[in-house]
Amino acid sequence: MMAGMDWISGEQWNAFGEEQTDAHRVAAGNDGYLDRYGEWALWSGGRAPGVEWLRAEVVERYGWAPRGYLGRETVRRAADQRAAELLAGEESGEITVVESGVKYLVEPAGGYSSGLFLDQRLNRQWVRELAPRRTLNLFAYTGSFTVCAALGGGETCSVDASKRALAKARENLRCNDADPAEGHRFLADDAMKVVPRLAKRGEKFDLIVLDPPTFGRAEGRVFRIEKDLPGLVGECFELLEPGGWLLVSCNYAEWEARDLRELCERSLPGARFAMEEGRQPAEIPHGAVSWRVRREE
Repeated sequence: MMAGMDWISGEQWNAFGEEQTDAHRVAAGNDGYLDRYGEWALWSGGRAPGVEWLRAEVVERYGWAPRGYLGRETVRRAADQRAAELLAGEESGEITVVESGVKYLVEPAGGYSSGLFLDQRLNRQWVRELAPRRTLNLFAYTGSFTVCAALGGGETCSVDASKRALAKARENLRCNDADPAEGHRFLADDAMKVVPRLAKRGEKFDLIVLDPPTFGRAEGRVFRIEKDLPGLVGECFELLEPGGWLLVSCNYAEWEARDLRELCERSLPGARFAMEEGRQPAEIPHGAVSWRVRREE
């Protein structure tokens, strides 16, 4: 048995089902957390609790019988994260999950890189509701924000150093009946180099998503969030249409929401803008922090 676990309520579980969401946090405690990816359960943290105990808990609380149970030990650096191991049941491989009716391809056993960051659920919902006309998605990963922007009928430009990640972004668009060749660009490049090029061409966007890694490499250059994010915020702001939004998000362990807000404010001296805090899922209180910066008209 594992003490100190905070489980979502039965009402919340049912609400996820009603809104067509089967990828979400289920429980969290001092030793780790349990996530749902479709018909698979993924434990992340320290030593995984006994599978029989987990099985009994999820059946009793939600009437849920996962096809497989996976476990992974979390580490500080994403680059050090190993794939999850199968604890019981079936291997997952690549599966399709849904979030508010939107489909995403994920690999639950993929360690840190499952394909979908669950703590961004409400920010993705916000992007879909915003329905921007032109979106720039930097550090796009597998394109979840791109998909949400595209479903509103807008054009998108997704930038990531990984060609493999962008290939997944294209697949995610197809999963949602959107043609990646119709109004969508994919640039396998360093975001720090792409932004100045877009500015030089005079391109403007209604929404820019800036969700960088804490640390990354592209074309031999090292990106460090504490050093490089301030300048990138300023450059991205200049690409916004009047009234446009810049969503800045990070999962840097050293920063709380107020630290990211202060960074954004310092990065925009003399600019006219308004800010609002990004929404964080109640079931994931310690996920990524985010702010939405609106360029005043």
